[in-house]
Amino acid sequence: MATDTTLPDITQVIRHEAEWKSSRGLRYDIVPWRLYQKAKQLFWNPTEIDFSRDKEDYARMDEQQRRTIAFFARGFMVGEESVTLDIVPLIIGVADEGRVEEAVYLTTFAMEEAKHVDFFRRWFDAVGEDPQRLYEEGEQRRRELGVERDPTVGIFESELPKVMRRVLVDRSPEAFLDCGITYNQFIEGCLAISGYKLWGELFKRWKVLPGLQQGLALVRRDEGRHITYGTYLCRRILAEHPDLMDFARSRIYELADYFFGQFRFPKEAVGSLFDDDGRFLTDRAQPLADAFNVDVGEVEFIASFIKTGYDQVERRIQVMEKALSLTDEEALLGEGAEEAEIALETVEA
Repeated sequence: MATDTTLPDITQVIRHEAEWKSSRGLRYDIVPWRLYQKAKQLFWNPTEIDFSRDKEDYARMDEQQRRTIAFFARGFMVGEESVTLDIVPLIIGVADEGRVEEAVYLTTFAMEEAKHVDFFRRWFDAVGEDPQRLYEEGEQRRRELGVERDPTVGIFESELPKVMRRVLVDRSPEAFLDCGITYNQFIEGCLAISGYKLWGELFKRWKVLPGLQQGLALVRRDEGRHITYGTYLCRRILAEHPDLMDFARSRIYELADYFFGQFRFPKEAVGSLFDDDGRFLTDRAQPLADAFNVDVGEVEFIASFIKTGYDQVERRIQVMEKALSLTDEEALLGEGAEEAEIALETVEA
C-alpha cells in the first residue's frame, strides 16, 4: 500500500466483495482481539458510581485541598476529551491497512475514552465544582506572574491532533509509530500513569472521595488495555522497521521535554529534590518554592509528577526496544506485550 494518500483516496475507498475479513477469518490469537474480548467483559457505567459521599467530603475539605483535587481531575478530564476526539484517524488508518482486528478493538477504545470524560464531568457536577473556573483562575495567575502562554498550543491542544491526523494522509510506518508513541506510550503510558501514582498518594494522605477513587480505578483498568495496544502497535512496527528505533527514542524524549517544560522546573533540579529512596527533600525544595512564589507542597506535587514521568519514559523505551528481537510473526501476535505491561503495573496480572 502507498504510504502517501490524498483526500480523494480517503473518500473513494473501494472494498472487494470477496475480501471481507470477517468472511475469510479473523485472528483470535493476536493481542488486539484479546483486548477487545476484555473490553466487553469489563464494561462499566459512570452512572452507576455513587458520588454522595464525595459531595460531603468535598464540602468539608479546605480550599487548598479542593483546588488540588479539582485541578488534577480537570487535567485528566480534558485529556480524556482530547484523546476521545483524536483516536478516529488511527481507526481509519489501521482499517485501510486491512487490520480489522485492530479496528474492532479500537472501537471499544474510543467508547472508553468518551466514557472517561463522562465520569469526570459527572463527578464535577456531583460535588458542585466548576472546572472552567479553575482554568480561568490559572490564566489569571499566569498573567499576574508575567508568564506568557498560548492556550492553543500544547500536548492536547495541538501536538496530539497533528500527530493523529497525519495518518489520514501519510500511511508510512513512521506516521503510525508516532501515533503509538505520542498517544499510548507518552500520554497514557507516562503522563496518565504518573498521574495515577499521585492520585494514590493524595487518597492515602486524605482518605476522601470514594466515588472518585472507584471511578479512577476503573479508568485505569481501561487505560491499561489502551497502553497494551500501544505497545503492540509500536513493537509490531519496530520489529518490521528496526531502523525507526532511533526515531522512537528521540520522539518520546522530545515529548517529555515539551510537556514537562511548561512547569518551568528544570529537569536537573527536580532530580535533586529526592533522596536515593525517592523521599522528597523539603529543605532542598524551599528555595525553588521561594523562587517561583509557590507553596513547597505544590513543588512536591509537580516535582513528583515530573520525576515519575521521566522514569516512565525510560521504562517505555525499554519496552519498545524489545521489539528488535521479535520476528514479524511474534510481533503480529503481540508476543510479550501484555506481560510487559503487567511488569510495569499498567495492567492487572
